[in-house]
This record gives sequence, structure tokens and C-alpha cells, in this order.
Amino acid sequence: MKTIIQALFIILIIISPGYGQSDFKVIKVNGSILLRARGISLETGTEFSEKEDLLFRSEDATAAVINSQKGRVIITAKSHDLASASSNYLPSMYNISSRSGSLSKSSDLNTYFSGKYVVLDRQRIEINKETFPMDKDHFFFLRYIYKGEQINKKLIFSGDTLIIDRSNLFTIDGSPIPNADKTLIKLFYRKGDESVFISEFDLIFPDMIQLTKETEIILDELKGKSVDEKINEVGSYINEFYGRVPRENLTEWMKVRFGIK
Repeated sequence: MKTIIQALFIILIIISPGYGQSDFKVIKVNGSILLRARGISLETGTEFSEKEDLLFRSEDATAAVINSQKGRVIITAKSHDLASASSNYLPSMYNISSRSGSLSKSSDLNTYFSGKYVVLDRQRIEINKETFPMDKDHFFFLRYIYKGEQINKKLIFSGDTLIIDRSNLFTIDGSPIPNADKTLIKLFYRKGDESVFISEFDLIFPDMIQLTKETEIILDELKGKSVDEKINEVGSYINEFYGRVPRENLTEWMKVRFGIK
């Protein structure tokens, strides 16, 4: 009898939602998606079976979910057949190698600061000091709108390294402000009395507490993978749901926050 009970216990473990290989864990949800039978909303950390019925509250609702066997999957109202997720799985596209050397031309800066540009709290960027010297008369600044007013904010630097720091950027007269009115922002280079326009881009500062939770879920499913695979997967996820994050910034953040190196 004892042997039978033990066998039944093992079977229950295998088929229970917490242990099934067909279960997925939610990384992030945009919009509202419900587990119809349980009547609960998907949110970061929710675990559910691929066989559960999903109810999308809006057609544009999406979710990133992950399974250690099938990888990371993006589900939408039009494509959420997780039973065949291997064919829907979006492989990591974040395989851009680290930038070598400093940014030396206006076109380099224009390309680098473009689209949805993600900064993980603080970023250091090496600038060619021959082309773009930085001192009291030569420096970079960002222009954004806050409460309808145009704000010019000088970026801090150290030697030939430009630094984008959220805590420094979003302060006015020494007092912190929550955010700019819009993420769209302009970059200029000041040389003497002349201000040279470089580029316009969306500057994205993610909620780092939330992003840390999302990254922990991804890394938990990537145990045994190489450092490059982990960085590629997290970078691909951020690129899809937030914007483009420079590899140097991502690598440094993952090293400090998660000990990935």
C-alpha cells in the first residue's frame, strides 16, 4: 500500500500545474488577458497551462510568456496556440556585438541615438574627444518638454565618456521631477556659442523594479545557458517590449544586478 501511495504522489507531482513541462510563466502583459476558467488576470509571475483558455479584453493585448522547453513566446488575440508554440516562438534577435571604439562622427551619434532608446538608469558612452571635445565650452545637452516648457539639460561627462543618468537628467533647479511630458527628446552638441542638432529619439527609462522581476523570470528559465545566451535573450525581450538597449549598458546592468559575467 505504501508503494502505491508513493507512486500516486509522484504522478500527482508530474501532472500538477507547478511541475508540468507544458506550463508557461508570464513575463509581462500589455493590456488585459484573463484565464477564463479561473477568472484571474495574467500578470508578471502568473503560471498557467498551455491548455487553459485565454480571454483577451482587447485585440491589441499581448503577453510575453516563457517555458524552459519551448522558450519565450509572444501571445496575442490572433496567435495564442501555446500547444504548438515551438512554431510561434520568436528567437532572440539581440545578437549585436558590443560596439568597438568611440563614437567619432555626427552620423555615428545620429544612428546610435535613434528610435526607442532604452537606458537602464545610467549609461556611459565613449565619445571621440578629437571630434567632440567635452569641457565647459563644449558639451552635449538634451532638450525635452516638462509641463509645456522647453528644458535644456547639460549631460555630465568624465574625460571622453558621456554619461546619461536619470537622476541628473530629470531635475530642475536641484529638485527632481517625475518625467518629461513625452519620451521624444532632442540631442545637441554645444561648441562655444553654437548649438548643433544631432538627433531626435525616444528616451526610455523602464521601471527598474518591474524590469528586474521580468528579467528574473527569464533567467530562471535559462539555467545552464551561457552568458551570451542569457544576455541575448534578455536583450531581445527588452528590444521587443521597451526599445533598443545598448549591449554595453545591458551587460553592465546584468553583471551588477544578477552577477552575470
